[in-house]
Amino acid sequence: MRIVAIREKTVALSSGVRNASIGFRGMTASALAMVSDVIRDGRPVTGLAFDSVGRYGHGGLLRERFVPRVLAADPEDYAGARGPDPFRIWEIAMRDEKPGGHGERSGAVGLIDAAAWDLAAKLEDKPLWRLLDERFGDGAGERRVPVYASAGHYHEENDVARLAAEMRACVDLGFRTVKIKAGGAPVAEDLRRIDAALDNLGAEAALAVDCNGAMGRSEASAFISAVADRDLAWVEEPVDPLDFEALGALAETAPLPLATGENLFSAADTLNLLRYGGLRPDRDLLQMDISLSYGIVEYLRILDIVEAHGWPRRQCLPHAGHLFAFNVAAGLRLGGHETAPLAAIPPGLEVSDGHARPGDAPGVGFERDPRFAALFADLTG
Repeated sequence: MRIVAIREKTVALSSGVRNASIGFRGMTASALAMVSDVIRDGRPVTGLAFDSVGRYGHGGLLRERFVPRVLAADPEDYAGARGPDPFRIWEIAMRDEKPGGHGERSGAVGLIDAAAWDLAAKLEDKPLWRLLDERFGDGAGERRVPVYASAGHYHEENDVARLAAEMRACVDLGFRTVKIKAGGAPVAEDLRRIDAALDNLGAEAALAVDCNGAMGRSEASAFISAVADRDLAWVEEPVDPLDFEALGALAETAPLPLATGENLFSAADTLNLLRYGGLRPDRDLLQMDISLSYGIVEYLRILDIVEAHGWPRRQCLPHAGHLFAFNVAAGLRLGGHETAPLAAIPPGLEVSDGHARPGDAPGVGFERDPRFAALFADLTG
């Protein structure tokens, strides 16, 4: 089997919402298609990948470095027993890359990795979650995956009213944990937002807050003290994601669970977080983004480090909110999955009592979603 083409494009998100540190109006993302020479039903079998939202597209890195390496490789270099080996494709993409520097390149390689796994699963005619369960999980088969809704961004107009409506909508959709943004306004205003969210979620749902690393140590300490009596599910990224000293100081006294990791992009970064971040494996959460962290190949290394330091997989709650991450969460039996329901729940992902079951579509399942079918049409045609 040979990879005959890898096509990518940049997609504009153009959303008017913001969190504590960034706005999304100028945000972009990348879509990628890895085309094989295997023909089924008159079309080549193709692996698809779409970015995690919150960074920017990776077109330059893909076109200049990573895609040419894969396309120039001898097919024997990435051949596996059952088709293309994502591990070998990953190694080819990373040739001549120095250790460290886990910034934008980790997202570019993560797209190639995601497409390689989607392709591998399709060639075996299996959903990606099942392929991962068979190879790296417990082989127990389909299970319900805990999911939480990511909503409650800051709006330019009617912010609290819109926030309240979003909370009611998330509960109606079947979610039992909802996360909103915080840390981007004065504490008094954030408390009004948090209380409005709690009032509209009701007793049946829990609330988490995401501060997006916008606060310093003293600000974060004051914020956590102010919300300590709200019984929040967790406080996410209260300080800069690389300020392990400040994070550890907060963890010493924080009565609420803390969550972080979405802006750490490698196994080495994860190791430093667990060594020096002071987090508590019985309550805190690790949110490394699979796609932005070089993909599944690197995430398996991350899990090895996590478990070696005494953390159960149930404390791993990857950032992302897309079908690729959901398949990984299901196949590797992670603690749950982030979902952005108000941007439309992907077809086949039905939420009930805070859980969802993985589907049976081969690969990631992008083809079931008309929006993604349209998005990838010019890359696969």
